[in-house]
Amino acid sequence: MTEEVTRLIKKAEHALEVAQDLLQGGYPSDAASKIYYSMFYATQALLRSEEIEVIKHSAVESALGYHFAKTGRIDPKYHRMLIDARKVREIADYDIHEEIVEPVASLKIEEGKAFLFAVKRLLEP
Repeated sequence: MTEEVTRLIKKAEHALEVAQDLLQGGYPSDAASKIYYSMFYATQALLRSEEIEVIKHSAVESALGYHFAKTGRIDPKYHRMLIDARKVREIADYDIHEEIVEPVASLKIEEGKAFLFAVKRLLEP
């Protein structure tokens, strides 16, 4: 694993820890937003491990779908999790009429844990 991939995984792990702390502190919207970033960094690590460089959020999602979900290298449910987590993050960060509640944030954190585990398994030698 390259140093860049390792750093991205560390960022994903840190974002997951912060999301859990935010949820425990009573900030479900912030937790849901942070869990998306955990998944985003993990996806970037996976893509960079294959020398695929994309930066935009939509491009990262598309690349995960094209290179991993459609080819069967990762269960397509993880691609769906990333897409859904981004939608929840956008509500949490930008929507003034809708709030992310604790059960939604808790679910996203559980999905984030599963997502990170699946990515780390793919990165194993």
